[in-house]
Amino acid sequence: METFYKQEDLEVFRKWVYYQVTSHPHLTLEKYDSRTYKIYYKNKVGRFVIWPIGIVEEAITEGEELLFYLHYQFHNFQYATNLFQRMMDKLLEETEQNYQILLCCSGGMTTGYFAQKLNKYCQLNHLPYHVDATAIYELENIYQKYDLIFVAPQLRYKLQELSGKLESAKVQDVAPSIFATYDCQAMIEEIENQLKDEKNE
Repeated sequence: METFYKQEDLEVFRKWVYYQVTSHPHLTLEKYDSRTYKIYYKNKVGRFVIWPIGIVEEAITEGEELLFYLHYQFHNFQYATNLFQRMMDKLLEETEQNYQILLCCSGGMTTGYFAQKLNKYCQLNHLPYHVDATAIYELENIYQKYDLIFVAPQLRYKLQELSGKLESAKVQDVAPSIFATYDCQAMIEEIENQLKDEKNE
Protein backbone atom coordinates (compact mmCIF):
# COMPACT_ATOMS: atom_id res chain seq x y z
CA MET A 1 0.00 0.00 0.00
CA GLU A 2 2.86 2.38 0.89
CA THR A 3 4.42 1.84 -2.54
CA PHE A 4 1.08 2.67 -4.17
CA TYR A 5 0.85 6.00 -2.33
CA LYS A 6 4.45 6.79 -3.18
CA GLN A 7 3.73 6.24 -6.88
CA GLU A 8 0.62 8.43 -6.56
CA ASP A 9 2.70 11.20 -4.92
CA LEU A 10 5.34 10.90 -7.64
CA GLU A 11 2.66 11.37 -10.29
CA VAL A 12 1.29 14.43 -8.47
CA PHE A 13 4.85 15.79 -8.25
CA ARG A 14 5.42 15.21 -11.98
CA LYS A 15 2.21 17.10 -12.82
CA TRP A 16 3.13 19.89 -10.40
CA VAL A 17 6.51 20.30 -12.14
CA TYR A 18 4.79 20.36 -15.54
CA TYR A 19 2.42 23.18 -14.50
CA GLN A 20 5.18 25.12 -12.72
CA VAL A 21 7.20 25.22 -15.93
CA THR A 22 4.42 25.67 -18.49
CA SER A 23 2.88 28.54 -16.51
CA HIS A 24 6.19 30.44 -16.46
CA PRO A 25 6.31 32.98 -19.34
CA HIS A 26 10.08 32.64 -19.98
CA LEU A 27 10.43 28.86 -19.87
CA THR A 28 9.85 26.25 -22.55
CA LEU A 29 9.13 22.63 -21.67
CA GLU A 30 9.80 19.65 -23.94
CA LYS A 31 8.62 16.18 -23.00
CA TYR A 32 11.73 14.22 -23.99
CA ASP A 33 10.47 10.73 -23.13
CA SER A 34 8.01 9.12 -20.70
CA ARG A 35 10.10 10.05 -17.66
CA THR A 36 12.07 13.15 -18.78
CA TYR A 37 11.28 16.83 -19.18
CA LYS A 38 13.71 19.26 -20.78
CA ILE A 39 13.30 22.86 -19.64
CA TYR A 40 14.80 25.66 -21.74
CA TYR A 41 15.76 29.14 -20.53
CA LYS A 42 17.95 31.35 -22.73
CA ASN A 43 21.18 29.34 -23.29
CA LYS A 44 20.52 26.94 -20.41
CA VAL A 45 18.83 23.54 -20.50
CA GLY A 46 17.33 21.92 -17.42
CA ARG A 47 16.74 18.18 -17.33
CA PHE A 48 14.20 16.68 -14.93
CA VAL A 49 13.89 12.87 -14.72
CA ILE A 50 11.82 10.58 -12.49
CA TRP A 51 13.28 7.08 -12.63
CA PRO A 52 11.02 4.03 -12.02
CA ILE A 53 12.71 3.28 -8.66
CA GLY A 54 11.62 6.68 -7.28
CA ILE A 55 14.90 8.51 -7.86
CA VAL A 56 14.56 12.11 -9.07
CA GLU A 57 17.39 13.54 -11.15
CA GLU A 58 17.83 17.26 -11.89
CA ALA A 59 20.57 18.85 -14.01
CA ILE A 60 21.29 22.14 -15.76
CA THR A 61 23.75 22.59 -18.60
CA GLU A 62 24.88 25.58 -20.59
CA GLY A 63 26.64 24.42 -23.73
CA GLU A 64 29.10 21.75 -22.55
CA GLU A 65 29.23 23.08 -18.96
CA LEU A 66 27.31 21.35 -16.16
CA LEU A 67 25.97 24.10 -13.87
CA PHE A 68 23.81 22.06 -11.49
CA TYR A 69 23.30 18.38 -10.67
CA LEU A 70 21.20 16.73 -8.00
CA HIS A 71 19.67 13.29 -7.57
CA TYR A 72 17.64 12.12 -4.61
CA GLN A 73 15.17 9.52 -3.41
CA PHE A 74 11.61 10.84 -3.49
CA HIS A 75 10.35 10.84 0.14
CA ASN A 76 7.44 13.25 0.10
CA PHE A 77 5.94 16.05 -1.96
CA GLN A 78 7.24 18.94 0.17
CA TYR A 79 10.82 17.62 0.22
CA ALA A 80 10.81 17.16 -3.57
CA THR A 81 9.25 20.55 -4.39
CA ASN A 82 11.86 22.33 -2.25
CA LEU A 83 14.68 20.61 -4.15
CA PHE A 84 13.05 21.31 -7.51
CA GLN A 85 12.80 24.99 -6.55
CA ARG A 86 16.56 25.06 -6.02
CA MET A 87 17.03 23.88 -9.58
CA MET A 88 14.62 26.52 -10.86
CA ASP A 89 16.47 29.27 -8.97
CA LYS A 90 19.71 28.19 -10.64
CA LEU A 91 18.09 27.91 -14.06
CA LEU A 92 16.61 31.41 -13.87
CA GLU A 93 19.73 32.94 -12.34
CA GLU A 94 21.02 35.77 -14.51
CA THR A 95 24.70 35.76 -15.35
CA GLU A 96 26.49 39.06 -15.12
CA GLN A 97 27.16 40.79 -18.43
CA ASN A 98 30.58 39.93 -19.80
CA TYR A 99 32.25 42.89 -21.51
CA GLN A 100 34.40 42.20 -24.53
CA ILE A 101 37.65 44.20 -24.61
CA LEU A 102 40.13 44.34 -27.49
CA LEU A 103 43.80 45.30 -27.29
CA CYS A 104 45.52 46.28 -30.52
CA CYS A 105 49.19 46.75 -31.41
CA SER A 106 51.28 46.60 -34.59
CA GLY A 107 51.53 42.81 -34.85
CA GLY A 108 49.39 41.51 -31.97
CA MET A 109 52.28 39.92 -30.05
CA THR A 110 52.74 42.28 -27.10
CA THR A 111 49.00 42.81 -26.69
CA GLY A 112 48.51 39.03 -26.92
CA TYR A 113 50.70 38.52 -23.86
CA PHE A 114 48.97 41.36 -21.98
CA ALA A 115 45.52 39.94 -22.87
CA GLN A 116 46.50 36.54 -21.39
CA LYS A 117 47.60 38.20 -18.15
CA LEU A 118 44.43 40.29 -17.99
CA ASN A 119 42.16 37.28 -18.53
CA LYS A 120 43.89 35.38 -15.70
CA TYR A 121 43.54 38.43 -13.47
CA CYS A 122 39.82 38.70 -14.32
CA GLN A 123 39.21 35.00 -13.62
CA LEU A 124 40.97 35.16 -10.25
CA ASN A 125 39.05 38.28 -9.25
CA HIS A 126 35.70 37.22 -10.79
CA LEU A 127 35.55 40.28 -13.04
CA PRO A 128 33.09 40.45 -15.99
CA TYR A 129 35.68 41.12 -18.72
CA HIS A 130 37.14 39.05 -21.53
CA VAL A 131 40.17 40.46 -23.34
CA ASP A 132 41.36 39.62 -26.86
CA ALA A 133 44.32 40.95 -28.82
CA THR A 134 44.78 41.75 -32.50
CA ALA A 135 47.14 43.33 -35.00
CA ILE A 136 46.28 46.74 -36.44
CA TYR A 137 45.65 45.34 -39.94
CA GLU A 138 42.89 43.02 -38.57
CA LEU A 139 41.11 45.67 -36.53
CA GLU A 140 38.58 46.79 -39.15
CA ASN A 141 37.38 43.20 -39.68
CA ILE A 142 36.61 42.40 -36.04
CA TYR A 143 36.05 45.61 -34.06
CA GLN A 144 32.20 45.37 -34.07
CA LYS A 145 32.25 42.53 -31.51
CA TYR A 146 33.90 44.62 -28.78
CA ASP A 147 32.65 47.05 -26.15
CA LEU A 148 36.00 48.83 -25.85
CA ILE A 149 39.14 48.96 -27.98
CA PHE A 150 42.52 49.98 -26.62
CA VAL A 151 45.53 50.65 -28.84
CA ALA A 152 49.13 50.26 -27.68
CA PRO A 153 51.15 53.46 -27.03
CA GLN A 154 53.11 53.05 -30.29
CA LEU A 155 49.80 53.43 -32.21
CA ARG A 156 48.64 56.53 -30.36
CA TYR A 157 49.32 58.62 -33.49
CA LYS A 158 46.55 56.65 -35.28
CA LEU A 159 43.94 57.21 -32.57
CA GLN A 160 42.01 60.00 -34.31
CA GLU A 161 42.03 58.17 -37.64
CA LEU A 162 40.79 54.95 -36.04
CA SER A 163 38.04 56.71 -34.06
CA GLY A 164 36.68 58.14 -37.32
CA LYS A 165 37.06 54.92 -39.31
CA LEU A 166 35.57 52.52 -36.72
CA GLU A 167 32.24 54.38 -36.51
CA SER A 168 30.55 53.77 -33.14
CA ALA A 169 33.47 51.92 -31.51
CA LYS A 170 35.04 53.47 -28.43
CA VAL A 171 38.80 53.60 -29.12
CA GLN A 172 41.32 54.63 -26.44
CA ASP A 173 45.06 54.42 -26.06
CA VAL A 174 46.80 52.58 -23.21
CA ALA A 175 49.06 54.72 -21.03
CA PRO A 176 52.74 53.78 -21.61
CA SER A 177 53.24 53.21 -17.85
CA ILE A 178 50.45 50.57 -17.87
CA PHE A 179 51.44 48.90 -21.12
CA ALA A 180 55.19 48.72 -20.45
CA THR A 181 54.69 47.05 -17.06
CA TYR A 182 51.64 44.88 -17.92
CA ASP A 183 49.89 46.43 -14.92
CA CYS A 184 46.63 44.45 -14.81
CA GLN A 185 45.04 46.35 -11.93
CA ALA A 186 45.66 49.74 -13.55
CA MET A 187 44.35 48.44 -16.89
CA ILE A 188 41.15 47.14 -15.27
CA GLU A 189 40.68 50.52 -13.58
CA GLU A 190 41.04 52.18 -16.99
CA ILE A 191 38.47 49.80 -18.50
CA GLU A 192 36.02 50.50 -15.66
CA ASN A 193 36.48 54.27 -16.01
CA GLN A 194 35.80 54.11 -19.74
CA LEU A 195 32.66 51.99 -19.26
CA LYS A 196 31.43 54.37 -16.55
CA ASP A 197 31.98 57.37 -18.86
CA GLU A 198 30.07 55.55 -21.63
CA LYS A 199 27.06 55.00 -19.34
CA ASN A 200 27.04 58.66 -18.32
CA GLU A 201 27.10 59.95 -21.92
